[in-house]
Amino acid sequence: MHIYRFRITFEDQDEFFRELEIMADQSFEDFHQALTKNLEIDPGMLSSFFICDHQYRKKKEISVLNMDPEPNEDGSDPVLIMQDTLLSDAIDDPHQKLLYVYDYLNYWTFYIELLKIAKAQDGISYPRFSKVRGLTPRELKATPQQIPGVEKGMDLGFDEDEIDPEDVEKLDGREDFGNSEEDFTQGPDEDDF
Repeated sequence: MHIYRFRITFEDQDEFFRELEIMADQSFEDFHQALTKNLEIDPGMLSSFFICDHQYRKKKEISVLNMDPEPNEDGSDPVLIMQDTLLSDAIDDPHQKLLYVYDYLNYWTFYIELLKIAKAQDGISYPRFSKVRGLTPRELKATPQQIPGVEKGMDLGFDEDEIDPEDVEKLDGREDFGNSEEDFTQGPDEDDF
């Protein structure tokens, strides 16, 4: 069996790259899981691989899930699914280029290039990273922060999930609370001012 050796870079960060070796008969989901595990990022984020031409122009999407269930005019699926797509089914160029887009809200982009097709070595478990340089880009591990200028939530003195049953009974017991037509047809009384 053969393996693919890919070089993975992240946007414009020269200090970051990975080389990943993965079996040709493994799925894009295996690729996705290996990458997110190595980078210690959430594998549940919406992400996709894109098969590209030599200038990284997108040709075909391979997504973690299908968000467009409508088939193309020829009856084929518009988007391939990672778990159902083997690498060997999508790689047709010995210098294949791909994009991996992680987190559609931020659209973090990894550039992937096939470096080599080689024979798998006995006793080696794939996928595996053969070279690693640089830490996970900090943008990918950012945690939610308080937005400057926005006040933190007010302390109401009780948890929002806690409801006092007596308060609910008091409201339920009021039959005249917003139920009469007078509440909607009459204007305010002069005494209200």
